[in-house]
Amino acid sequence: MKRRVLVTSGAIALMALIAVPLAFAQRMHAMRGMHADGNIPGAMMMGHLANAKAELGLSDQQTADIKAVFQNLREQNKTYRQSLHGTMSQVAQILINNPNDVASAQALLDQQLESERVMRTNALNAAARALNVLTPDQRTKLSTMVKEHLDRRDR
Repeated sequence: MKRRVLVTSGAIALMALIAVPLAFAQRMHAMRGMHADGNIPGAMMMGHLANAKAELGLSDQQTADIKAVFQNLREQNKTYRQSLHGTMSQVAQILINNPNDVASAQALLDQQLESERVMRTNALNAAARALNVLTPDQRTKLSTMVKEHLDRRDR
């Protein structure tokens, strides 16, 4: 009887070890809106600045200002990105050590979600600062470019 319980417990633990990384991988895949570096593509609409410079007619000063905004964003989100990478291994380790300690694992996931929220808020603020660098005509052109891009992607 003890052997059966031990084998069953071992099988359940093995399934949990396999399921946890898969569940987190699915969650991360579902968050495809966020890059691995913690930047959001929508907020990084100026990511291909060289192309945007030509198409929008950005001045050198505008280009430098926009680069500075997103460099500041990268620095601002650096600690959050680092903490996100370590969280998953900590969650797995908590569950490996004690499969019943779901509350501690959930607390870490909640911290990760808060970090992600802060990073997204930082990205939104950076996008707003970058858009304020543009003239109204440039923003109109950018709006058209984004719409065309989204239309091509949705086909």
